[in-house]
Amino acid sequence: MKKIKIFFLLLVIACGTVGCIYDFVAVEEEEPIDPTVQVSFASQIVPIFENGCTACHRSGLTAPDLTATNAYNSINNSKYLNLTSPAESVIYKVPSPGSTTHAHKTYNATQATLVLTWIQQGAKNN
Repeated sequence: MKKIKIFFLLLVIACGTVGCIYDFVAVEEEEPIDPTVQVSFASQIVPIFENGCTACHRSGLTAPDLTATNAYNSINNSKYLNLTSPAESVIYKVPSPGSTTHAHKTYNATQATLVLTWIQQGAKNN
């Protein structure tokens, strides 16, 4: 009987500790994307690539070249965009959260939404 009481006491302590830990975890607030506002390739998409992709995806390394000067042509002149089915675009699908096909850093939810919205808006070089 004493072992059961100790077990339940430890269980309550463990559950309380886990609950407290959650309070200290910083949860990133995702800003909603307004799909009616035009997404800018130069000012919104290129920085995503520069901050998380160009270490590997640049000239002479892994395709596509996502550096600021080459990203649009590298994506647009290849298999990376699917304007008919934007969510199937490689540039969106592979580095999206939850993807198991990309070996490195992936987009966060806001970045993934921006990239998808940009493609849905016609993937303009703006």
